[in-house]
Amino acid sequence: MDHQRLADLLKAYADNSITLEETDELLTWLETHPNHPMAEEVGEEFLLANQHVTTNLEPYQHIASKILATDRPVIRKVFPIKRILSYAAAIALLMGVLLYNLLKENHQPVIIAKTITPAINGAILTRGDGRQINLDTLQSTNLGKEEGTAIKLHKGLLAYEGSNNSGNMVYNTIHTPNGRTFHVLLQDGTGVWLNAGSSITYPVAFNGKTREVSITGEVYFEVANAVNQPFKVNIDDRAWVQVLGTAFNINAYKDEPYIATTLIQGAVKAGYRQQEAILHPGQQALVNTDGAMQLKEIAPTAITAWRNGLFHFDNASIPAVMRQLARWYDVTVRFEGAPSTRSFSGEIGRDLSLQQVLAILETMKIHYKINNREIIITE
Repeated sequence: MDHQRLADLLKAYADNSITLEETDELLTWLETHPNHPMAEEVGEEFLLANQHVTTNLEPYQHIASKILATDRPVIRKVFPIKRILSYAAAIALLMGVLLYNLLKENHQPVIIAKTITPAINGAILTRGDGRQINLDTLQSTNLGKEEGTAIKLHKGLLAYEGSNNSGNMVYNTIHTPNGRTFHVLLQDGTGVWLNAGSSITYPVAFNGKTREVSITGEVYFEVANAVNQPFKVNIDDRAWVQVLGTAFNINAYKDEPYIATTLIQGAVKAGYRQQEAILHPGQQALVNTDGAMQLKEIAPTAITAWRNGLFHFDNASIPAVMRQLARWYDVTVRFEGAPSTRSFSGEIGRDLSLQQVLAILETMKIHYKINNREIIITE
């Protein structure tokens, strides 16, 4: 595409006279040339030739949602939107440059919102002697031994190997701040996956009659089978789960209205104070803030979606959606006025930028502003 053709298509897009064929041509070029210098050159010329846009900035501020609305994505089991979002991101980037230059020339205050990327693999390891190791940037390495148990980091997996012959119980803690996720292989072969804003404290080797760990936040377990050594999870000193060999997920964030234990396979016993319940695969035990426990049936794939790279929403409220986004993207969220009462169902890729996810919500009349790492919901 030459310089003049891009200028003509951009002008047609801005005044809503562009045809479907021209729209596809423009978006395809922007998708395949997101950083082409010609885009900025044409943008500057467009500004000089269209000073009247100062009276109506909305088409530029909401350009991404306009594109998404044109395609009318349907909220269903899985969002078919990745290609749509790449189009929207490309043209929004160009329009963002135009808007920034326009506001700067008119001496209006400008808030620059950098792209907020999704969570990365990383965590903080606290050793038995209190030393802390940031695992975000470490490559494959040996981290030494504790009480005879070797600690190795390999391609984002922290693994404990060997046994503790001294009999001393030495504990480590893995903590994933917001914006981090991590995978640990415990000394008994149990696999542990930590969602953002979570932690697990565990012995470097299991020498007792039981295998006991403590968690906060959201953690998925695949417990190694050991019939004579039950596995027990202490949930933030509020509840517990006991298993033999099984796969299950615990969601125990303090800002959520419940502790949710969901069994994927095997069998577990969930308890809170004097209440106990045996779960079967596909069942979930919920303990609310009043301490009442209830069981419900639930699709395991909905619970394990986060492990498979997806946000899963099932009639989720706007505050519930934003709590997930806040942890994953390490941002704060503030509501101007009462939150919307509408709910959402569907799945969105956790590999998208925050701006791309918010663009989806904006097509459903959820409006927002970004100020550094604060998301302001303005509806």
